[in-house]
Amino acid sequence: MAAPPPPTLAAPAVHPTIHPTAPATRTQARRRAQLSAKAVRRTLNLSVLEGGLVQLFLNWTTGSVIIGYMLHLGASATELGLIGSVPLLAQLVSPFAAYFGGLAGRLKGLTVLTALLGRALWLLAAFLPLLGVPEGLQPTFMVGLVLVSSLFQASTATLWTSWLGGVVPPLRRGRYFGFRTGVVGIVGMTANLGAGWLLDRVSAPLNFQLVLGIGVVSALLGVVLLLFHAEPRAVQPKPNFRAVFRTPWRDPNFRKFLLFGIYWQASVLVAAPFVFTYFIDRLKMSFTEIAIWSIIASVTAFFSTSLWGRVADRYGNKVVIAVGTALAGSTMPLSWMLASDLNLWPIWLSAVFDALAWGAVGPAIFNLALVAAPKEERTAFVAMFSFATGAAGFVGGLLSGPLLVLFSRFEPSFWGFTWTGFHSLFLLSGLLRLQAWRFLRPVHEPRAWRTRDVLRTLLPKLPPAR
Repeated sequence: MAAPPPPTLAAPAVHPTIHPTAPATRTQARRRAQLSAKAVRRTLNLSVLEGGLVQLFLNWTTGSVIIGYMLHLGASATELGLIGSVPLLAQLVSPFAAYFGGLAGRLKGLTVLTALLGRALWLLAAFLPLLGVPEGLQPTFMVGLVLVSSLFQASTATLWTSWLGGVVPPLRRGRYFGFRTGVVGIVGMTANLGAGWLLDRVSAPLNFQLVLGIGVVSALLGVVLLLFHAEPRAVQPKPNFRAVFRTPWRDPNFRKFLLFGIYWQASVLVAAPFVFTYFIDRLKMSFTEIAIWSIIASVTAFFSTSLWGRVADRYGNKVVIAVGTALAGSTMPLSWMLASDLNLWPIWLSAVFDALAWGAVGPAIFNLALVAAPKEERTAFVAMFSFATGAAGFVGGLLSGPLLVLFSRFEPSFWGFTWTGFHSLFLLSGLLRLQAWRFLRPVHEPRAWRTRDVLRTLLPKLPPAR
């Protein structure tokens, strides 16, 4: 409902013993930094496989699975809001990850370590019923576990983004990450179907324990694959910790991109933590039905993400983001609000809109972060983007629970239809999402087309701009 998809140097992916003091040294270091075509090809192929394994883990530790587990544990609305927003709070650690990545000199080892810790911690969730935690404190324990695990996973995401950004050829980024997203989505579809089948046929809490345990095993296999990824060896000065926080905000264009990311993430998280709660609690959908919803989304994403990637490569990422945010603010909330427990067809339709919207927004924001950030300072800039949007998303998610409680006090009925607090929350989020283009428009992207020009090319009947 969300997810991937940043003058003084900040936390770059560097080797601290190399100092560019002479032209000969720079030339030799540049040659050492280049990867062979074979190494790039092997890494990109492995990354698709690794992404599939990690997607199974993510699908089985987030979304309907974790919401269902929290409802089983007796979580309150505030705790449900927190379980969806604390991963965003964890992104505040991203600049620290960037800094320590620069100190380490290479990103690969630190990425593997943080991935291992962040994923292995979920074993505690799988064995929660055996840990002796009092029943009343189990939802709080889960919120804390998600927060700690997310601290490591946010670090992994920051380091991985900079690492892969240096491996994927710039002219292929849109197509590659669009293809990777589509393939990973198919894996996620299959995983969701398996999880739904298991959750509906095995009694709780054993069903949740099995799903979480299998997800952790899959994620750890993904860590093993990271060991075989190639890593370019860049040459940068020693990182400056203060610059990690200051430099991205001093770049005029990246500052505009940060403001867009902050607004967008907050507007999304106002409603996102309660979408699956709405499906399970209000619409009475089974886990198998939610798995079918994810299958529809995944199949749509498989065909649409590569298309979005080609559009981004040709016209720029901004137009893709503009269209995606418009879909996420209009068709998705409207579909949720039109559904009822006796009329689920709008939910199946929302799966298509979900795939179209996030298949556009996710990879395009990722690519625009790489484009907007100076190549030499990419790690620090991406880290600050993660930091800022994480804080904004956490605030949005933190407000979602109290807002739902407030809106639930006013639930009028008319013509046999009841307007619930969920409807008010979705409407508010949709209206906020539709304004995201105002923050995106000032961001400069080299060689990017204006959205109106792209639409005029595709739809020649549009009137000319004045």
